[in-house]
Amino acid sequence: MIESLSWRWFRVILPICSICCLYMCSFYIFICSTNSLIYSTVCLRYANESFCSEIDRNKSLRASQTSIQKESSQWSLYGTLSFAIIACFISPIYGSLSDTKNRKLPIMLTILNAIITGLIITIGSIFRGTKTSLLIYIFANIINGFGGGTLLLLSSCFGYVTNICTEKEQHVQAIAIIEASLNLGIIMGYVLCTFIFELHAKIWHILLVHVILLIIALFIGFIFLKSQSITDSSSINLWTKIKRPFLNIRDLIIDLKYNNLLLSFCILLLSFFFYELFRMGSSSVYYLYLHRMSFNDTQYAAYFTCEQIGTCLALIFLALLRRRWLINEIYLGIIGLCLSLVGLMLFAFASNNKAMIFGAIPSMMFGTYFPVCLRAVIAHLVPERDKGKAFSFIALIQNLDVILGTVACTQIYRASINVFVGLVFIFGVATRLIGLILILIQIFYISRSPQLSEKASIDTIQSPFLDIPLDSDDELIRP
Repeated sequence: MIESLSWRWFRVILPICSICCLYMCSFYIFICSTNSLIYSTVCLRYANESFCSEIDRNKSLRASQTSIQKESSQWSLYGTLSFAIIACFISPIYGSLSDTKNRKLPIMLTILNAIITGLIITIGSIFRGTKTSLLIYIFANIINGFGGGTLLLLSSCFGYVTNICTEKEQHVQAIAIIEASLNLGIIMGYVLCTFIFELHAKIWHILLVHVILLIIALFIGFIFLKSQSITDSSSINLWTKIKRPFLNIRDLIIDLKYNNLLLSFCILLLSFFFYELFRMGSSSVYYLYLHRMSFNDTQYAAYFTCEQIGTCLALIFLALLRRRWLINEIYLGIIGLCLSLVGLMLFAFASNNKAMIFGAIPSMMFGTYFPVCLRAVIAHLVPERDKGKAFSFIALIQNLDVILGTVACTQIYRASINVFVGLVFIFGVATRLIGLILILIQIFYISRSPQLSEKASIDTIQSPFLDIPLDSDDELIRP
């Protein structure tokens, strides 16, 4: 009996999308609560509750707000670095597990680690207003680093799905649908944050919701994800298993070099690095910047809810677009990158103008096209056996972005807060322009490389808008 499309869709796509949605929902609840925890704890160490509740709206308190913002950004920096440095070393190991054990294992380990981290942070929130809370926050981030965090989970999920989708043309659709589920999770996370902040609930209540969502995601992964082994590693000794992640990276580089694809792979990674440098390092800066623009916690969550709704719609549009026309991924990525520059410029010169900040949403919502399309291009370059390694490379690049981007954004924000507070967004524009230049070099290189022409389909490069009819809905996704 032939499987129905709905069952095939459920079995292949829906479980991983559900996990991504729940994980991102819990992650952004975590972001909202920890940002609020750090900011309020730093403030309460110097003043009382009534002072801290008025600091963002009372201009006479602006001098005090500046010093609190500087110290808050410093603690955020310590937390991010304590996580990301460890995650950089863990990423290759998890990528190797994905390729040698099974695609499911890294996903489950990351979620389990996030649950432990959430429980530690929840305990730390009880001591809000004291240095103990901040130290527990740092300790929790160290533990979180051993799970790889959000970036490694997403890379593992992309490797899982692109391995299941047998047709390369399905990769952009599958990745776009996963990205849409991620943005749906972000929307849910910010909506829950807005609702809970409106109820004036304690931060540990928010963190408890974060942990519950992760437990649900772990249950879905355990029941519904396939755990088919890639290779038999039972006879391999411990030392070989330790060396294997680094040997696998070496083998991936050798394979790419042998096929004359190494330069292209490096250009794509560098372009990805510069695009993500600001995005990965700016999470705490956004929180502090919007507070300086007189946004409270509820309005902060409301803004990002609106932005993520727009991004989710943009990704759904991308999936539908790719189903109808085989538009070259690199061109779509360039469009998204250029549009994101407009939003960053509006942020840079907002100067307490909330309309300009909300006006950045239409351009920022298409910025996600760039990472989506670059992941698809990278998936085309490597063979099936190397996809876990390739996506772990991306996770490694993004973790480096977290480290370097957080340091750069924090220090630029601290140095310019009394001069031109929007300077950090100009930095974001500059890094993305570097990414744009690199991707233009990639287009030139593709046009000169027969090997890449075969991989990327030279016809779609020369004629990027091709009408691709589908015989049936079954062609959209295959197990």
